[in-house]
Amino acid sequence: MRGFLAELHRRQPVLAWAGWAMLAWLALCLLAMALDGRQIGGTSVWTKPAKFAASLLPWFWTLAWAWGLLAPAARRGALAWLVLGGTLAAAALEMVWITGRGAAGLPSHFATDPIGQAMFGVMGAAATLLVLMAGLLGVLVLARGEAAQPRPWRLAVGLGLVVTGVLGLVTGFAIGGAGSPLVGAATPGLPPFFWSRDGGDLRVAHFLAVHAMQAVPGFWLLTRAGPRLVALATLGWGGLALGALRLAQAGVPLSP
Repeated sequence: MRGFLAELHRRQPVLAWAGWAMLAWLALCLLAMALDGRQIGGTSVWTKPAKFAASLLPWFWTLAWAWGLLAPAARRGALAWLVLGGTLAAAALEMVWITGRGAAGLPSHFATDPIGQAMFGVMGAAATLLVLMAGLLGVLVLARGEAAQPRPWRLAVGLGLVVTGVLGLVTGFAIGGAGSPLVGAATPGLPPFFWSRDGGDLRVAHFLAVHAMQAVPGFWLLTRAGPRLVALATLGWGGLALGALRLAQAGVPLSP
């Protein structure tokens, strides 16, 4: 584990430190959850900032690892630094807003107060930027990857990031367009995700979409498959996310 963390800092130290910041943020949210009994919609006011911090931790570290698959010239290029700056700016905006609203005992998404409604669009733009930057890094890995790295490995990392970018956008827009992540649902599920147990929950599809960046490379690490199987695995994971989206839109629960 120590070697893995050292490698992250070697590949992209800024993203590596951003991951550590999210780990500390998560710890503080969990501490606040234990001390503060306030709730929103049946869950702690600190649940959403804790979930976002927990999600951004592997997000930052996955991007840091993928950075090492870029050719040296690509790492120094303008597009790579656009990925870095856009990712950090979008994530910081989201975390500050979500945590601040939780501390105030107010919802950060689908709020009814004027400030909350105005910021909902801003948060949507930040989330869009976040997934687009992941997709752009995937394109860079595919197009300007380090030639010394195995081709199937570069393909797995690049395609995983592209699927995260594309389907993260699709599922995110589905949640925003529906006006709620829930379809015919009311009862929150079990921690840590709290997905609905009595109706459709669009967050399941969004979860699958954004974690393609880990799932597809993970498939290659387990199998050492060739390019064709990597492509098939990518299609399979994308199909799983889209299938979960369709089931949620039909009001079918996927969480026990």
